[in-house]
Amino acid sequence: MESSKHIALPVTLNGMNYLLWARTTRTNLCGRGLWNHIDAQVKETSTDREGKIISGDSSSEEGKWFPEDQGVLGLLQNSIETAILEAYSYCETAKELWETLKNVYGNVSNLTRVFEVKKAINSLSQEDLEFTKHFGKFRSLWAELEMLRPFSVDPAILKERSEQDKVFGLLLTLNPTFNDLIKHILKAEKLPSLEEVCSQVQREQGSVGLFSGKREIVMAHKVTFKSEDRKILVCDHCKKRGHTKDKCWVLHPHLKPSKVKGQANSSQEVSTEQAQVGPSRQGDDLAMVAYSNYVVRKSDLEALIKSLTLFHNKESGITHLASLPNLQSKTLIFDSGASHHMISNRNLINNVKPASGIVIIANGDRIPIRGIGDLKLCDKNFKAFFMPEFTSNLVSVKKATTDLNCYAIFGPNSFRFQDIESGKVLEEGNTNGDLYVFEDSPAAKSTPLSCQSCYAQSLYLSPLFH
Repeated sequence: MESSKHIALPVTLNGMNYLLWARTTRTNLCGRGLWNHIDAQVKETSTDREGKIISGDSSSEEGKWFPEDQGVLGLLQNSIETAILEAYSYCETAKELWETLKNVYGNVSNLTRVFEVKKAINSLSQEDLEFTKHFGKFRSLWAELEMLRPFSVDPAILKERSEQDKVFGLLLTLNPTFNDLIKHILKAEKLPSLEEVCSQVQREQGSVGLFSGKREIVMAHKVTFKSEDRKILVCDHCKKRGHTKDKCWVLHPHLKPSKVKGQANSSQEVSTEQAQVGPSRQGDDLAMVAYSNYVVRKSDLEALIKSLTLFHNKESGITHLASLPNLQSKTLIFDSGASHHMISNRNLINNVKPASGIVIIANGDRIPIRGIGDLKLCDKNFKAFFMPEFTSNLVSVKKATTDLNCYAIFGPNSFRFQDIESGKVLEEGNTNGDLYVFEDSPAAKSTPLSCQSCYAQSLYLSPLFH
């Protein structure tokens, strides 16, 4: 009994870590000579209210059994989470509690857990993690897999595991539409053969297309499909078809490719030239020329008025419209979804060196990277992509806060960059309409820096090769 007073089991059972808990607990009990309370037969004794033996073998060895067994029972109870212990507090001996937990959580042939561990190993990626931590995660998953599938030289077991690996490999490649089927297959006590799984997948594929409509099924009479049944995307802002509000070029001008912008400018120039060549043409003829080149909708006018109001509430619309292109070329947009700084204005970066790569924006256009230069932020230089074909200058909030080791704190009327260690405010700004701006920027001087948080996850970077 003395050997069990100061034992502290290293792992607490939470229901998901039974194999690890069982292995470490057995090691501790065996090292102190207490494993016989789990492995041996329970001594048949009866006690009074004070715990004294009143029947059975009265030898001193038998008299020590019950107190020691209760001590081991207490050790096991102390290594179990309270939520689980409440359900099994009725167990009166250490062996009874151990076997009960083993029957509930110790299913070593748990196919679902084996599949989950294999899936986690296949999807594990180091990314920016240190190798030591990455290897620790990998080794932990592999150790759990070895506990679930102990080493064996039995040909029958090896053949069974080989068939299971084939099924697991197929299930890992299936479309997420079949997740319910995968769960149903893994719930079985014995994994079906590869041919049976293929048969179930084919049946499920037909039922998914017939009842749930989650995805399109290839059919022989597909020519009878009506185009009007397709879902048509309509923007809630400009009311145009073909896109949604989060990809609207009116609200997000930086998403508009430069080639489309050039086409719009050329159409306006053609309209102006035709109007100048025939100044005497009035009425319907002039209206027809203007209509053939550009159509102004009410939604476009409303969006233009809203943009002018946001950027400049006090100045006249004509004056601001003349300065708008210059503002756009110097404005730095703080993007919470970008992973790198991307600058289109050559005057904002220095020491540009040639580089290759592309950026794929939300509408699928590929914007080339022409070089890498130094962008000055908060009196420090940071690497940024030089992309003259891009229509905006994007600053990654994630990369800026990481490189500056600071917090980006946004409030309803102001925002600031604050150093994490010293608490010093590196930059501070306020709001202008719906935008967060810096009044004085190291990169753009007096040009405001707009912070647009609603643009998150609107673009991503393709693999770059420098």
